[in-house]
Amino acid sequence: MNRKDLYKQGGHSVQAQRSRRRGQEADLRKERRERLLSSKRIRFAEEEAEEEDFTVEQVRDYAKAIQKYDSNTLHCLRSLRKAFAQGSELISAFMGVENGLRSVVGYLTGHNIDLQLEAAWCITNLSAGTHEDTLRVLKAAAPYLITYLSGQNLSLQDQCAWALGNMSGDSVECRDLLRAQGIVPPMANLLKSEIPSIVQSAAFALSNLARGHSQAADDMMGLGIASMICALLVPGQSTIEVVTEVSWVSTYLTSKPDNLAAFVESGVIDHLVRILHSLVQEAQPNSQAITPILRCLGNIISGPDEYGAMAMQGGLLLHAVMACLQSSHRHVRKESLWVLSNLTAGPAESCWAVVHAGLVPVTVKMLASEAFDIKKEVALTLCNISYHGPDCLKVVLDCRGMEGFVHLLKSHDQDTVLTALQFAEMALRLFPDSKNTFEELEGVACLEGLEYNCNETLRQYANELLDTYFMEETRDEEISEETHGDLSEFRPQEMGMTGSTKEAH
Repeated sequence: MNRKDLYKQGGHSVQAQRSRRRGQEADLRKERRERLLSSKRIRFAEEEAEEEDFTVEQVRDYAKAIQKYDSNTLHCLRSLRKAFAQGSELISAFMGVENGLRSVVGYLTGHNIDLQLEAAWCITNLSAGTHEDTLRVLKAAAPYLITYLSGQNLSLQDQCAWALGNMSGDSVECRDLLRAQGIVPPMANLLKSEIPSIVQSAAFALSNLARGHSQAADDMMGLGIASMICALLVPGQSTIEVVTEVSWVSTYLTSKPDNLAAFVESGVIDHLVRILHSLVQEAQPNSQAITPILRCLGNIISGPDEYGAMAMQGGLLLHAVMACLQSSHRHVRKESLWVLSNLTAGPAESCWAVVHAGLVPVTVKMLASEAFDIKKEVALTLCNISYHGPDCLKVVLDCRGMEGFVHLLKSHDQDTVLTALQFAEMALRLFPDSKNTFEELEGVACLEGLEYNCNETLRQYANELLDTYFMEETRDEEISEETHGDLSEFRPQEMGMTGSTKEAH
């Protein structure tokens, strides 16, 4: 019988596959929404429990009313910043009123402190609108906002930092304009403030300025921001809100390898590990703080191997990661795997520390239960562990790791399929008994499905595995040595294992 006749589709129904895919897509959409929300933030007043619903006409009336100063101006400004919190439609309605924005900027630069603060608040919420509206507000108000960062009015400092943070989160164009206007030095200096809310707002703005390949990040490093951040991350030194915002600044700055040494020299690794360990022991761990801390640690560990060793000193990190892997929050689990994948890409000592901490069974289980992007990170981690030798590989196999990797052979993501093929090759080569398990899991059928893959590397890899480990003996004898490819050229150590590369993100 032709071995292709034995191929069967997976046991999951088409409906189940569609449902799972919809779930994965919903997770990705949620992640994009959260990323958008984190880059721009509406500011609400804590004391205002009930919010009034505003209409477009009301906003236009208020926009006209503030153009003439009277006893009702403060109320109109306060109503406007509340209206702007309802969304971009009302913001655009206001921006469409001639001289409306000019009037708000006029009150911002005036001498009445109450009107100044309300005007700055209006600008903060206006800056959370569309790109076009944000750009207009930036060009009209940003120079004044930046000037007030160095002023004596602490409430105005806080409000202006928040407004500039929204502008910075809008686009590269906005970030470049703000940098050219000199935003970085006064904003970074606010990290030294004794007022937690000011530090929090400044860190929010700095994290947005540092996004991507922004030159503002280089400016920050030149100002010695690594030591400023480290001072704020001393356990017990700052509020959890400040720790969260400052950690986000760190994630963007440590994504550039050239910046890692400055952070490590400041002692940030020990502070991050201790804060993380403390957070995971709480009855309800703060996922908003844990997520950037894990991301930052993962970035740092992606550097030289000694950074990973420093992070694992004392054993607190792996204990915390174990707790994070079992978190109910998807982002926490994903970032935990990011840390592990970089740790296990390091020296054997780091890998064995992960194994002895009991993390392999937990990660193997995640191969069967998580969304695809998390499974991909799990696969990289487990492949990294297995790459450290037969003893490490056996730990993964004993935890039934083969099952998860066979399932990944059906993936549409070529990098993930390559990772699964690399794992299968290692297992079949080093542990011949794993051949039976691979066959029982219908791994042969998966390899046959890859024989016609459009990717030449995957196609050839699958063919070589089939010919080397699953061809009938009689067939093997008929095939000449010349038609038998040398599988060794496809081994992970020769090809460059997908999961063994450290990287920051």
